[in-house]
Amino acid sequence: MSDRLHHDEVSIDQDLVRRLLKAQLPHLGGLPLRAASAQGTDNVVFRLGAELSVRLPRKPSAVGGLMIEREWLPRLAPSLPLAVPVPVASGDPSEEYPFPWTVCTWVSGEPLRPDSGLDVEGAEALAGFVLALESVDTYGGPPVKAGERAGPVAAYDTIVRAAVDGVRAAVAAGRIESGLVDERAAAEVWTSAMNAPAWEGPGVWVHRDLLGGNLVVVDGRLTGVLDFGGLAVGDPAGNVMAAFHLLSPEQQPAFRAALGADDATWARARGWALAQGLEALPYYLDTHPGMVAMARRVIAATLSV
Repeated sequence: MSDRLHHDEVSIDQDLVRRLLKAQLPHLGGLPLRAASAQGTDNVVFRLGAELSVRLPRKPSAVGGLMIEREWLPRLAPSLPLAVPVPVASGDPSEEYPFPWTVCTWVSGEPLRPDSGLDVEGAEALAGFVLALESVDTYGGPPVKAGERAGPVAAYDTIVRAAVDGVRAAVAAGRIESGLVDERAAAEVWTSAMNAPAWEGPGVWVHRDLLGGNLVVVDGRLTGVLDFGGLAVGDPAGNVMAAFHLLSPEQQPAFRAALGADDATWARARGWALAQGLEALPYYLDTHPGMVAMARRVIAATLSV
């Protein structure tokens, strides 16, 4: 993976993080520090000692998600059946680093491979996690904004069309194989999502990014969920879309039934999942193999059903 993923991201290395810790959180400054083996696209993550991690936004647009994690994960974590990175200390912008940053609990295990899925037991555990998340009181929670996944589908249409154009350009340049995205099938999936009735029930807590790299397993067993920067209150399709990222066609009906997803919610979820893959594929093609693997998997999954 390239160290730099975005045109507007700042430089972050281990020496910088050590200096920030010693200056702002000196009681943690002497703990062993090393870069995490798996890195996020919005945050750079370091392991701090045996039980903590440090999360630092890569770019300005990632700061809002970190602030949401700071406020809401400590409140939500006690209600969730899987481990999550709970913020325990906060760092402030400084002359060396322009954004707030956070120290969290470390979620032990290994991230699920981005091109792999869950077994039956894992699918059941994920359904239980989603149901628990959606059952938490949403009072005061940040609503999903128009133009974001799990918000109004029509507001995302321009983004999806641009993503299709990006994939088409990459195919024309010989950077993506021509058979990967059937544009007619993709148009049908997105049109179905656009035409599906909007969610009319109360908003629920949605993770919006339940894909392989954000799930943690121990000996193949799902034990944790990472990266809550997209946490918001919105359309439950923002959680149901995990079915297309992580489950085989044979597993999907049980997951769908457990979550009580009707036809409209399923159509919106499928559209969101396809959109995420179409956006990620050309954007990360040269910088993040894991995101490319995710994109390939979810595009295939949404276009094959």
